[in-house]
Amino acid sequence: MLADRTIIVTGAASGIGRACATRLLEQGNRVVAVDLGRDALEAEHGGETGSLRLVAGDVALPETAARASAAAVSAFGGVDGLAHFAAAHSKLNWQEADAEEFNRILSINVTGSFLMAKAVAETMIKHGTRGAMVLTASGGVLMGGTGEQGRGGPAYTTSKGGVLILVRCLAKSWGRHGIRVNALSPGVVETAMTSNYTAEAKKGAAARAALGRISQPEDQASTAIWLLSDDAGFITGENVNVNGGAAFG
Repeated sequence: MLADRTIIVTGAASGIGRACATRLLEQGNRVVAVDLGRDALEAEHGGETGSLRLVAGDVALPETAARASAAAVSAFGGVDGLAHFAAAHSKLNWQEADAEEFNRILSINVTGSFLMAKAVAETMIKHGTRGAMVLTASGGVLMGGTGEQGRGGPAYTTSKGGVLILVRCLAKSWGRHGIRVNALSPGVVETAMTSNYTAEAKKGAAARAALGRISQPEDQASTAIWLLSDDAGFITGENVNVNGGAAFG
């Protein structure tokens, strides 16, 4: 359990990000919720409260990360953690994808992860905070992605592989400051991102999992919160697969 911390959560208007922000608030934390649109954030979380601030913006832009960190400092005096779930999906296969598609996905999923983590680390170091971050990769990195049946294609899967390397680089860079950085790699999760999966693809994903089902957002959120907590205090630079046993299915 994590309590009395200030956490920036991206992708907070839907899916895993929404589940994570909700659970953090329920456990007595302070949250800066980030997503593309303020209306979507308000629809899911209501207006701002004494423990919640809302920031609308594109994580691929440096100013979004800067505004999120500034909001945490202004409202709550600093930041203790980052749970970064904001991402863009691409189901285009190798024939359909082009340079524009690759650059778009990489800018959001890889550059966006770096910008958010960098801004939070700068704030932590300035305030002397020994905090933690969780960036989101994907179980697709284990097996590759072709884009078939609505699943992530080469651009998406490559970007998530980049996140794994980024996590290791940042963990080494910031360990001396007491900042931990880990990756969460979800399997197939029941979110808007997988809404274009065919029924056959979802059935197959459930069949491959040792637990016999696909994930719910709360499965991922609880693991991310554990990685942010002191219970995971000696874990950094690692990747946790949360896929119900699909990796060896």
